[in-house]
Amino acid sequence: MNGGFIVLCGQVVLISGFCSIVTWIAVYSRLSAWWRYPLGQALVTAKLLVAALFALSILTAVFHLTGLFIEWLNVVLIGAMTPVMLWRTAVWLHLDRTDRLPSHDPPASAETVRGER
Repeated sequence: MNGGFIVLCGQVVLISGFCSIVTWIAVYSRLSAWWRYPLGQALVTAKLLVAALFALSILTAVFHLTGLFIEWLNVVLIGAMTPVMLWRTAVWLHLDRTDRLPSHDPPASAETVRGER
């Protein structure tokens, strides 16, 4: 198997991964005012960070950008994941403690809603 094929596959999945994350952020932004709520802020911030990592990988893998600045940017973006995830965890724990987490209960059936059994 040609080594160029695996490189091409890597480039394709990087670009499609980046596009899927950006699409999710756009759809979530359209459907929800996430910026008003800590949970939404934590979700989108983490996704933006992952999108930035994908973008940097695209610049490196597809456009062959290299150098000390790119290396440091990579370190900063990866390093930012820890505080972002700690913040996200703290938000979830706070919402759980204050009983404000979205419910994970299964939706009620039509019969239950109407009082039938």
